[in-house]
Amino acid sequence: MWFRAKKVNAARGLSAVEAVRVLMSFGFTGIRSRSHLVRRELAAGNEAEALRWLAEIHMIADVCHNLPADLRHGSRSERGRRATESLRFHLRELAPDDHAAQWVRETLDHFGFDYRYLLPENVRKQHGTPEA
Repeated sequence: MWFRAKKVNAARGLSAVEAVRVLMSFGFTGIRSRSHLVRRELAAGNEAEALRWLAEIHMIADVCHNLPADLRHGSRSERGRRATESLRFHLRELAPDDHAAQWVRETLDHFGFDYRYLLPENVRKQHGTPEA
């Protein structure tokens, strides 16, 4: 089973660990760039727009705050398992129209990570579980 999972991940192009790294990297740079937009909007007196950017920063920080723990010490398979579980959470537990879930999906799409196998509807199909 482990060999099969490794082979499937290789076919997707980006491993779960690499996908977590991408989310963290994009998250950190996204927070940094948005903080400049907040400063610019505040200087222009546009508080509503500054608050919108602050909400975006907060959302990205919420998505990324547990991701570094996925990369902590342990075997490669342990890190892969932790990263996969984090991705499952972000793709299954958040509502599909949730802004955070959209950000995760768009970021992973941009880098070519095929996360479809982690989506609830595909998990049901794989395991033969009836839809809720």
